Amino acid sequence: MKRKNMSLIKLENLSKNFGSKMVLNKINFEINKGEIISIIGPSGVGKTTLLRCIALLEPFQEGKIIIDDKFKVDQLIKESEKNKLREKIGVVFQEFNLWSHKTVLENLTEALILVKKMPKDQAIKEAKIWLGKVDLLNKINEFPGVLSGGQRQRVAIARTLAMKPEIILLDEITAALDPELAIGVLKIIKRLARDGTTMIVVTHHMRFAREISDRIIFLDKGEIVEQGKPEIIFEKPTKERTKLFLSGAVEKKQEINVYEGYDDFQAYHIGLLKMVKNNCVGYVVGAVGDRWFKCMGNAYPEFERLLKEKNIIWKWVSYKVEDFERDVQKHLGGQLQISLISKEYSTPSNFNIWEDTIILQTFGEPPAIIEIKNEKLVGGYLNYFNLLWDLGEKI
Repeated sequence: MKRKNMSLIKLENLSKNFGSKMVLNKINFEINKGEIISIIGPSGVGKTTLLRCIALLEPFQEGKIIIDDKFKVDQLIKESEKNKLREKIGVVFQEFNLWSHKTVLENLTEALILVKKMPKDQAIKEAKIWLGKVDLLNKINEFPGVLSGGQRQRVAIARTLAMKPEIILLDEITAALDPELAIGVLKIIKRLARDGTTMIVVTHHMRFAREISDRIIFLDKGEIVEQGKPEIIFEKPTKERTKLFLSGAVEKKQEINVYEGYDDFQAYHIGLLKMVKNNCVGYVVGAVGDRWFKCMGNAYPEFERLLKEKNIIWKWVSYKVEDFERDVQKHLGGQLQISLISKEYSTPSNFNIWEDTIILQTFGEPPAIIEIKNEKLVGGYLNYFNLLWDLGEKI
């Protein structure tokens, strides 16, 4: 018999009032280990309050929260018991909440030493590991006041991760940042998503929510209106209120992003497959040998799993095919289709076409991706791809 996944956190009829005003009304959902839930909805509908209740930072009037399927939090729980459970939950709010009089390194080591009772030298070592993961090792001796907003937010994320919570709650962590700084923070969250970190994310970035989430919850007026997989919520919502909200989520006609480094390269490709529709086609032009697969590293099996699970066709035009790539074609069967062209038709760079997005890739040290979201540009590239596809020999 298949064992049911154990929920990390389960909410049962959670309700919260501020005075006579109802803020949350009978909230029910659970999250399992490795899941990512994004909570979306208009401003002022209780999203932040819900996160604060889950983090045990806000009391609630009715219902209960069950942690690890055994610890029950209700109106009768003692504060000392709450404190123990809070160590399981990491929270990152948009205000950063860094200590301005302490360096970046000290902001991370303080809690490790005082809460985790870690020796100072071990705390420093641990802090450096997490600052490296958010690309801030070169800032360890700086004070928060001299950092950009995006850098301060990444320090806050690293500080939370260093405590090794079982689940991370993220509340509109890019809301106070300009778009350029927000991109850097969102990249970090994409990496966490690929690494299997359990997260509940409150965000107004609809495309980002769709890309990283296993499940979307639409909250309005303190109630869960609708919840489900991203492809259902964004493409086939059943509630009129959800449809109306999503119709107002305006997306840019053109968007350009740059991703550099192995972690970003891998996280981007995994996130991309999570976002695209089932049964879609991805088009690739360029000969990369096995370099693309090396850049994907340990993330490649997850990439292949998503290709199979979502039944995505991968069409590839190339002027050479290595043995490694032929092995991949055997694994994927008809899902990887290759058209071999003469070298005189080779292109100067590798590019992919996925739905409304062009991806230009380079494979140096480190590898890099330039993402261009532009429907008209996609049309032109797709015409060029089809010409090359027809010229090639199918293998």
